[in-house]
Amino acid sequence: MAKKKEFKAPSRRQPCYKFLKIFMRMLFKRPEILNLNDEPLAEKSIVLANHSAKSGPPSLDLYYPMPSVKWGAHQMVGKFKERKAYLRDVLYIQKMGMKPGFRTSFKATMLALLAPFPYKGMHVLGTYTDGRFTNTLRKSVVCLDANYSVMLYPENSNEGYKDVLTEFFPGFIMLAEKYYRLRGEDLPVYPVYLSIKKRFMVIGKPMYVQDFVKQGKNREEIAQMYCDAVNQLYYDYVEKRPDVK
Repeated sequence: MAKKKEFKAPSRRQPCYKFLKIFMRMLFKRPEILNLNDEPLAEKSIVLANHSAKSGPPSLDLYYPMPSVKWGAHQMVGKFKERKAYLRDVLYIQKMGMKPGFRTSFKATMLALLAPFPYKGMHVLGTYTDGRFTNTLRKSVVCLDANYSVMLYPENSNEGYKDVLTEFFPGFIMLAEKYYRLRGEDLPVYPVYLSIKKRFMVIGKPMYVQDFVKQGKNREEIAQMYCDAVNQLYYDYVEKRPDVK
């Protein structure tokens, strides 16, 4: 029986992706960034951002100030048929409200063909809703040990992407708990809000999971507190800004 290949943190030297970034910056314009932190951002951290429709993850990869790996739907790091079906049925139809048909299927096909290149450069780790999620946690610990941030988009977007988020899934809390248990470090968790329409990103001050655990909060309650923190960035700094054409 072949030995399972050991996972290693991705290399930060990516000459091919650096070339691709030149074209990506033409598609995803640099946002104005407001960093509310007095201290430098931690390399080893968890970053919670809104998805900002389909353009949020690549924009955050390009312009968030610290190197990071990202959690993403496992279908998008799978085979072509998985990517196409996810893009067509989940992203375009379920979340973005597009109508089924040739146009939607064609867009899904083209993006499914192109996706492996930026996804590899963005260091996307596939997430699952079954026991395989433990592998996502294990790989994330390896990346944190290598001083990467782990960036997540934990909003519940089953009914589409919204400006005001309704709920966060608590997987990121399991990661923070696991790292605290293994390494004794309570990682800083940064709330971030990105608006593509307003071309504006705000980075909030870190919050720490163990502070809430000591208050007796459960995972769902903690997740909602982080969701509220991201929404507060929207209310305080983003909502009244004009859209940028």
